[in-house]
Amino acid sequence: MTTTASRRTERTAPSGSPVTTYYLLAVASAMLVVVGLAVVLSSTANISLQKPNGNPFTLFMIQAAALVIGLTALVIGSRMPVTFWKRTAVPILGTAIVLLFAVGLVGEASGGNKNWIRLGSVTFQPSEVAKLGLALFLGVALAVSRRELTSLRSLIAPAGLAVAIVLSLVLWGRDMGTAMVIALMVAAAYWVAGLPLRYFAMGAVAAVIGAAVLLTQADSRGSRIDAWLNPETADPQGAGLQSLHGAWALATGGLWGLGPGMSREKWGYLPVADSDFIFAIIGEEYGLVGTLLMLVAFGMVAVAVNRLVHRHKDPFVQIAAAGIGAWIVGQACINIAVVIGLAPVTGVPLPLVSSGGSSLIVSLAAIGVLMAFARREPGAPEAFAARPSVVKKSIAVIARGRRG
Repeated sequence: MTTTASRRTERTAPSGSPVTTYYLLAVASAMLVVVGLAVVLSSTANISLQKPNGNPFTLFMIQAAALVIGLTALVIGSRMPVTFWKRTAVPILGTAIVLLFAVGLVGEASGGNKNWIRLGSVTFQPSEVAKLGLALFLGVALAVSRRELTSLRSLIAPAGLAVAIVLSLVLWGRDMGTAMVIALMVAAAYWVAGLPLRYFAMGAVAAVIGAAVLLTQADSRGSRIDAWLNPETADPQGAGLQSLHGAWALATGGLWGLGPGMSREKWGYLPVADSDFIFAIIGEEYGLVGTLLMLVAFGMVAVAVNRLVHRHKDPFVQIAAAGIGAWIVGQACINIAVVIGLAPVTGVPLPLVSSGGSSLIVSLAAIGVLMAFARREPGAPEAFAARPSVVKKSIAVIARGRRG
């Protein structure tokens, strides 16, 4: 059987600028991070004021520190060759699995989910690292076995085994939202690798059965589903609180919004306004224009990933990029769907935007991986080599000015 990845590998060189993918990722990430910082500052200042020192920038500075670390990972990672990411797939995934196991034993719970581990004075969410490690590992494993995915053995080992381990550990901590995101990643990776459609049908049936079982194991999940299906009867001070106030925030923003820092819902009315429902605060402060800007930015990431899948010749890059893209864009779609009422509350943050150091650092590192892939897109190395750097351009301009 000729798989999806191998068919793309056999195509002729694609047309269009080979550096477009790289700049799409750079511009989209900058848009998301800048808006995220502004809204995180706005939505955490009131919380920080309640801290003992009364500094409104306390939580914002934590986010800023995570941004510095994440940007460092992005810049360094984007300069790494593809072979580097192939070699580090197993160590990253292995480290994440060990940390997830530690979470199950000694982790800390938050919002009903046990998915945090304390490292000194800070907490970290290993499931974020697991997403990146699993996407890279699936790229390595499925690139090798993509021509044999019609057999159950090649489907399970080693890629399927790794997926089962990660999902089991994540669900051990009762984090159903992260499990959903990982399932999207896995589906995208297997789709690009060329898995026959009948296996997706089987996987969908298994996912529905698994979700039904998980819903019976926690009363909060059932109440969220009920509040989503019956919003008119949901308790406005209980299960329906977030959805109700999120909708009010979006409605209040109108077209242009109330202005930066002018959100009303952040003052204790909308729970986790800086994280799970930050999209509602964006809508309240920046209006429909601000929310559309976020959709455009995530759309740019989707276009960039699609270009990598269709233009790159390396099956590892195609599969790993599809997994990372499904993670970032898919998680964004879930988060936004929850805020606008198209899905029940799941507790997943908006990638690159919501507060949370673990999510921001690893998401930026994942963007760095995509940018590294984009730098090795056919024709891209030559195009970058032919363009002088910004520093060289600046020096040349200054030198001409002095001579003039």
